[in-house]
Amino acid sequence: MAITFNTVAYEFSHGRTPRGRGSWAFAAVRNPDTKDIIWSPSMTYAEAKKHAAKIAAERGISTLYVQP
Repeated sequence: MAITFNTVAYEFSHGRTPRGRGSWAFAAVRNPDTKDIIWSPSMTYAEAKKHAAKIAAERGISTLYVQP
């Protein structure tokens, strides 16, 4: 299953596309108050996307929203 990553909220908040190293948060819903977050340990954004995509596929989620 292909996972789509939506970065609109992150880009609005940070003024740039997600990149670099850090702890990343991904949600299956656009609601910023959601408690159902997929957290990554400290890693690059590319590594975090792979980590989150694996978990999302296991849960049957097709779109993840990168949290600001």
